[in-house]
Amino acid sequence: MLFIVGLGFDPRALRQLEAISRVADGAALTCVAINFEAGFTGDAQSAKLREQNKRGLERLFADELDIRDLEPNDNDGIRSISRNTIRLLGDIDLSGFSDVVVDISSLPRIIYLTILNSVLGSLVQTEAIHPLASRTNLHVIFAESAALDAKIIKKELEPELAAIQGLSVRLDEEAADAWPKIWFPVLGEGNREALERIHMQINPADVCPVLPLQTRNARRSDDIVRDIGELLFDRFKVDPRDLIYATEDNPFQLYRNLLAAMDRYEDSLVELGGVRFILSPLSSKGLSVGALLACFENRNRAKPDGFNVRTGFAYIETSRYEAGALSGTEEGLPVSLWLTGSCYDPQR
Repeated sequence: MLFIVGLGFDPRALRQLEAISRVADGAALTCVAINFEAGFTGDAQSAKLREQNKRGLERLFADELDIRDLEPNDNDGIRSISRNTIRLLGDIDLSGFSDVVVDISSLPRIIYLTILNSVLGSLVQTEAIHPLASRTNLHVIFAESAALDAKIIKKELEPELAAIQGLSVRLDEEAADAWPKIWFPVLGEGNREALERIHMQINPADVCPVLPLQTRNARRSDDIVRDIGELLFDRFKVDPRDLIYATEDNPFQLYRNLLAAMDRYEDSLVELGGVRFILSPLSSKGLSVGALLACFENRNRAKPDGFNVRTGFAYIETSRYEAGALSGTEEGLPVSLWLTGSCYDPQR
């Protein structure tokens, strides 16, 4: 088994790894931990919790722990993070493992979206009868907790849209000027500035916001709308019928909802020759993964002859995370997603 994890400060980072290790039944466990400290800054508490997680990884994997430093380029800064993530993991041969487990609990969004898109691109056989039935099982694990996410303070938004390898949409493509842009922002708390800046840069024809549903706080969607309702309905001209709801602990639900919405737009816009779907994951890890799965599939689905579809992400990354409100003992709801492998092969 290969684990790909982040060497970060999130206190949820070790819980799932410890649980899997306890029941691994003697399997050979290898862990690649990405140290992204050079590209993101933090406070004293985040440094303390990062060191705590490092000791935990050393305890779990001992000599099989491979810590790799992710360095941004001086001239590009955080814009180079996605590109350099691909290079950092480029020597790993996934075929040598029965299972690859990507723990996104302590990884910044730009890094785990890059990793998952790259691994899916390697394992998914798009032309096969069963495209997800790869020889390697791909699992994504994390612990969902909106309350804990709200305690992590995000500061210093980057000035430009983050370039995510294999997931970005060219907004300056001349051939696509006549194709409408449909925007799916995945909403969370505290994202007004990011929403305004992304909207200004993409200037969409339609906006279909995604609101989170959860049983632990049934009014969370209402609270988000209360905070940014004026922005959505008055300035972005959102039609309430275009709101999409999805549960945070089941990313496959958002994946299906987004694909269904894209299908409807494609059916109605086919006479225009093309359409651009732009997704902005600004909420929880679960919903971000759901958006990624929808984006990945729609980029690889066959389209009618003469009809062009562009699907990708528009996202602004935060370069500073502060963990001063965290104690280090917080937990969340454990979530495991099986994305490729034997469960998708009817012959196994």
